[in-house]
Amino acid sequence: MLDQPSWFGAVMGTGAVALVAGSDPGEMTAFAGVSTVLSWAFFLMASGFFLFLLIRSVVVRRLWRGLRAQVTDPATGAGFATVPGAVNVLALGLLRVAGFAEFPAGRWIVLALAVIGTVLGLILTVVFFTAAFERQDFEAEDISGTWFIPETVILLGAVLFGDLSNVAAESVQRTAAVASFALLGIGLVLFGFTAMLFFSRLVLHRQSQQVGAPAMWIMLSPLSVSALAIQAVAADTSMLGGTWDPAVIQTANFLAAILWGFSLWWIAAAGVITAHLGRAALTFTAADWGFVFPTAAVVLATSTLGRFWQSGAMEALAVVFSLLLLLIWGAIFTASVYALRRDAADHPGGSTGGVVGLPGI
Repeated sequence: MLDQPSWFGAVMGTGAVALVAGSDPGEMTAFAGVSTVLSWAFFLMASGFFLFLLIRSVVVRRLWRGLRAQVTDPATGAGFATVPGAVNVLALGLLRVAGFAEFPAGRWIVLALAVIGTVLGLILTVVFFTAAFERQDFEAEDISGTWFIPETVILLGAVLFGDLSNVAAESVQRTAAVASFALLGIGLVLFGFTAMLFFSRLVLHRQSQQVGAPAMWIMLSPLSVSALAIQAVAADTSMLGGTWDPAVIQTANFLAAILWGFSLWWIAAAGVITAHLGRAALTFTAADWGFVFPTAAVVLATSTLGRFWQSGAMEALAVVFSLLLLLIWGAIFTASVYALRRDAADHPGGSTGGVVGLPGI
């Protein structure tokens, strides 16, 4: 069961929870210490999950065999994006939780991880989407919520390089700023096209209600990460020769707010479908981690916008979302442990699963 590459979604989700805790939602002095402890605890867990899954996938199971066929499959390919996604989330954790920005060597480590995660994500998007363009046997039902994961990886890269443009060595700051703009363009436009396809599929074609809930929530990832990326990139305009920083920053936050507002509507829509599915909303597979990272991304977007606007209401909403996020993470972690123990009991001789992606709606 752990052979599924989409289990790296657990790294993305847990790492994102660390980022949320590190941002100290609500900025309540009494809980600042608790936030710091939680951020480190979740970041260390995410790092441990990543190392374990990487060793198992590459060294033990050798999942790189037949990789191209799996990546180009519309049902499994997008799930592989959780691997570079995990790298980018951990790189953000090193910057924002572990404080690597304070040390020259640390900044170079983060830059190296950002390059690795983002380049792998870019390669995957090109291979995956061009394969979809060329397939003759393509069905509308193949369009899954997992198709939003590759764009999320690219947008995380935009956030990373936007952050690095302010803290990296002077020799790479301008290059990082240019990269952040390019990545924002790639991720945002791809997200727009994929969202149109996915929305049309939901309305016009057969649904797969058995595994629909996690994939519905995944769309929140590029929505919220886009809001974060737009703000991160806007800060780079002066470095690249812009002379109207305040207007750019105001416009960026306006666009981020539009995306954030739609994410609230999507939460309501996904929540209705989840409620209709009831207990069936949990699949007891890697797909369930599709609930965690998107929720964390919404919290970060809410908190960031709330502080820009100095809105107490949005800070309060971020705190509520954070508490909900902890409950979701706990439920999904428990469900995953149960599923893995059940799988081990059913197949004591080893894993029987092939390499599959996240099931999607």
